[in-house]
Amino acid sequence: MEQQIKEQFHKAFYEVIRESVLTSNHEHIVRLYAEIVDRIAAKVKKDGPTFKKIHQDFDVDFFKQLLTNKVFDSNSLIGLVNTTFRWIHDLQMPIRDTSTEEARQRVLQTHSSMADIVPMYIKEVHGCLDLLEKDMDEFFENQNHPVVQQMLKQAIAHKK
Repeated sequence: MEQQIKEQFHKAFYEVIRESVLTSNHEHIVRLYAEIVDRIAAKVKKDGPTFKKIHQDFDVDFFKQLLTNKVFDSNSLIGLVNTTFRWIHDLQMPIRDTSTEEARQRVLQTHSSMADIVPMYIKEVHGCLDLLEKDMDEFFENQNHPVVQQMLKQAIAHKK
């Protein structure tokens, strides 16, 4: 029963997003976009150069202007999709690279209207970010484990 309620909630949530695209409810779309930006930026140090770069790559005000002036087109969307999934790829554990690329492809292969692509983009991005957060939580919970310590040593050696 709980799973059915959850599925219905998600279905309704994505239908509301679809309706927001169809009715040009830019405020709602911009809020969803800003939420994605915030989730990505939350993974890095707030006063670091990576945080600033994320906010440069995901300029919320510029995105809002594009929507408001009706110049956000399919090329803009492809750029947004590629940028988003590149950042997720760069922040996640390498074991997730294949599933993240599959998620990106699912979004890019949605060859219908923006009203169909945008909810798919939001769904896939949040799914990838959920996994990234889960992996980070597990990593920090187990940071003193010998396997994790070995992974850290290998990552440091790989950077040199």
